[in-house]
Order: sequence, then C-alpha cells, then structure tokens
Amino acid sequence: MSVGIQSVPSRDNSGVKSMQTFIRVTEIWIPTDTGSELELKDGNYDSLEEFGQISGKEKFALGEGLPGKAWELARPLVLKSFDNSYFLRTEIAHKVGLTSAVAIPVFAGERLNAVLVFLCGEQRQPEGAIEIWRDDGLSGLSFIDGYYGELEKFEWISKRIKFPRGRGLPGMVWEKSQPLLMGDLANSNSFLRSQSAAEAGITTGIGLPFYSNQKTEAVDAVITFLSSSGTPIAKRFEVWLPDEETNSLLFEAGIDQGSRVVDKPNPMRFFKKGEGTVGGVWQTGIPAISHDVSHELSICGQDDSNNNYDSLLAIPLFQNSTLNSVVVFYN
Repeated sequence: MSVGIQSVPSRDNSGVKSMQTFIRVTEIWIPTDTGSELELKDGNYDSLEEFGQISGKEKFALGEGLPGKAWELARPLVLKSFDNSYFLRTEIAHKVGLTSAVAIPVFAGERLNAVLVFLCGEQRQPEGAIEIWRDDGLSGLSFIDGYYGELEKFEWISKRIKFPRGRGLPGMVWEKSQPLLMGDLANSNSFLRSQSAAEAGITTGIGLPFYSNQKTEAVDAVITFLSSSGTPIAKRFEVWLPDEETNSLLFEAGIDQGSRVVDKPNPMRFFKKGEGTVGGVWQTGIPAISHDVSHELSICGQDDSNNNYDSLLAIPLFQNSTLNSVVVFYN
C-alpha cells in the first residue's frame, strides 16, 4: 500500500505566504492490508517536512501511539502535551515545534476506515479551539476535552458549560445528527458563548457528529472546531449531504473565514460518487487531501477564478454504515 506525504506552502493569490493556521499538520492513518496496524495514507505538513518524512516510516498497532490509541478506544482524543504520554514521536515533534494533537477515528459501522490526526504547536498567539462534547446521560452534552491554544479564559468557561439538546452549536448538532456551520459567533444568539467568543477573537465554527463503532444511530459525541481570524482552523468550511436517491452529494452549506456568512444550500452544486476528492471519499469511505483545489471547484461548477485555497481535506462521516455527510476544510 503506497504512502503519500504532501507538503504544500499556503499562499494567497499574490504569491505571498499567508498567515499560519491553528492546525499545523494534518495526517490520515489507515489500516494496512493485514488490518493489524495503521500506516500513513497522506499528510499535509506545510513547512514541517522532517516530521512528515519520519511519520511516513511509522506504523501503529492497536493501542500504540496516538492513532493506535484512538483506534483502540474508538473515540476522539486530545493530547495537550506529548511529554509522558502515549505519543511516540515526541522528540521530532518538539524539534519542529509541535506540542499538542487531536485524533478522530472514522468508522463505517464497526469497521475502522481511518484515523485523522491534527497537530498544533508553537506559533504567535494561537487562537481557536477543538472541543469534544459527550452526552452525560443527565442534562445534556458535557465537556470531555479540548485544545484552545492561548485562550485560557475561553477554555475555563467552556469546561463549565453544558448544552441541552438543540441549544448552542454542540446541542444543535446533537439534535440534527448532522454537521452544522455558524458564522459571526460574537453576535450569534444561537452560540451560547458569544460574549466569550468576542473577547477571544473567535469568529466561525463547525460542529461534527461523531458516531462510534457500535451499531447505533445515536450521536456518541460532538466535535467542534472554533476558528479565529488570526490563526484560522481553515480558510473555508463546507458541508455536503447525499440526496434522497443517494446518487449525488449536494452542497448544503459553506462559510469563509473572511465573510463569516453561511452560504445557503445550492442543488446546482453537486458531486457524483467517485467524482473529485469530495465524491471520492464517499466512494472509499476514507478521508482524503487534495492539492488541486481549482480542479475540485470546477467539477461541481463553482467558479475558481478568485479562489484563495491551496488544499482541501474531505472527511466522510458515517451514521452506522450509511454516509451521513462529507465535511470539507479548505486551506
């Protein structure tokens, strides 16, 4: 099975390197042919090529390293520090300035398709958050873990809040069982931490339902990505949903970090199964990275003349073994 390691600098249309994002490295780990280990399928390492080269040589058994631990526990994990943890690439991570990570297993029913790993690290005032919320069986969704960069006050508040079904970004994702986008969080009545978001500089957010490897239709957890203008998690988020006949993925919503306005559904924008990276992850069930964004946009009839994106990450989400949605992060 081949291993792809990609490193593409992020640049704007004038050729000047753009600001650093909150997530510095994205990795996709998949089961080997024998199913006994996880190997690197692809990664986006930007300028951290040395970390990428070493990662490409690694394999992780069940319970081994961060990918293997997420596989074993079958749930999202956050490591705010690598020291004295099960993270096995600590030395090279520290060398290149990576200090924390989030791992998200992708299941289709009981089958593990992949483990997504996001790595964050040293940069000037990283602002943003990746959070994990779970049903406490009593009053709603409770905070499980999260990474907030330098946003200590926002983290303190988040750890002490609960979301009833249908309230706030996590609660609305929990109720709808679908990904949800929110823009202009500082002025949003639906975002229950709007004042704190304004103080922290958080502007946009996306919530993803997480389904475990159990045979159930219920959302097991909600993962929220909260993005700032200074160190955005992604330049743009999109949500694509299968149509009723499951012949196409239809554009449900999108949001650019700059505009903070959520785009409405557009049935004229769609991907067939296997078409482009977005349609491809529907077919394979495995997350994928593309470094030819103009090609992706043209497939679904979107004008790419003014796009400011260098790469995209497409993530398929399954409800039991049925595709629930595909979420796309553009950078």
